Amino acid sequence: MTDEAVIELRQLQKTVEALVNSITPYIGQDEMKSRYDVCGKTLLAMERKKQIPERVNGRWFRTEVLEWERLARFGR
Repeated sequence: MTDEAVIELRQLQKTVEALVNSITPYIGQDEMKSRYDVCGKTLLAMERKKQIPERVNGRWFRTEVLEWERLARFGR
């Protein structure tokens, strides 16, 4: 496999991962950490301070997070 093919394959994998993440109704801790560029400890602190929605069974509802972000961006 050529270097170009490997690069293209990696880009496709990232695209598929992003699409799957946008389709699933839940957001896991790894996605939340990368979404806000924080570590797990900071994510927990944000949750306790009500800076992000509370998780349910270890995951966040995507619709709640998106609505939270929209309200934070454009006011309540």
